[in-house]
Amino acid sequence: MCGRFVATTAPSDLALLFDAVLDDPFADQFRPNYNVAPTTQIMTVVQPEGVNGARLLQRAHWGLLPSWSKDRKRAASMINARSETLTEKPSFRNLVAKHRCVIPVDGYYEWRTVDVAVGPKTPKRPYFIASPDRVPLALAGLWTTWKDPERNGELVRSCAIITTTPNARLATIHDRMPCVLDGDDIGEWLAGEFPPLHLLRAAAPERLQHYSVSTAVNTVRNNGAELIEPTETTLF
Repeated sequence: MCGRFVATTAPSDLALLFDAVLDDPFADQFRPNYNVAPTTQIMTVVQPEGVNGARLLQRAHWGLLPSWSKDRKRAASMINARSETLTEKPSFRNLVAKHRCVIPVDGYYEWRTVDVAVGPKTPKRPYFIASPDRVPLALAGLWTTWKDPERNGELVRSCAIITTTPNARLATIHDRMPCVLDGDDIGEWLAGEFPPLHLLRAAAPERLQHYSVSTAVNTVRNNGAELIEPTETTLF
C-alpha cells in the first residue's frame, strides 16, 4: 500500500514539470511536507474534458469519497485502490473511464512487513522510496467529487493512489507498491480514450531507490527533512 509520502516540490514547479496549469487558490500557502498523511489535501494532475486539452494541477482530499458517502469517515480506508480490481469495485469502476489522475510525490514511505516479527517492542521498520535523481514521481490515481451534506453541499474533490504487486526489489519490504508512470505513459493515463489499464504495473527495480529511515516517521506529528535521512549507509 501507500499510506504516507513526501511532498516538498512547490506547486509552481510541479505545474512546469507536468506541463499543467496551476489551478490552486491556496498555492501561496504551500509548505514542504515530509510526512503527508491520509485525509489531508494533496496535489493532483487531471486533464478534464472541455478545457482545450489542458492539464490542471489541483488539490484533492486524499481518501476517496464516493458520491454516495454519507460523511467523510469512509475516506480514511479509501486512500489506495488495487489495480487488479479497479473495474470490479463499485467505488472505482465508474471512475476508470473519465476520472483518472496523477499524484505527484517526492517519494513515499513503506513499512516492512515481509519476514519480520512485529510487536510492541519491535515496531515496523520504515523505508523511504524515491527516484534516484529525486525528481518527483507520478503516481497513477483516481479522483471524484462529493457533496458534503454537513457543509451545505460543499463540493469536495477526493482521490486515491492505485497500487499493484511490487517489483522483486521492493517485494522484500511489502507486498504492494504504487503504480509509477513515466514519459508518455503520463499523457496516456490522463487522456487516453480507453482506460489504459496496461500501464498499471510495477516499476522496474532500478527505477526506485529505497533505504531505511528513522521510526520518527511513524508519528505523523513529526515533519522535517530529517525523516528522509538514511539510517543505514547502503542504498538500494
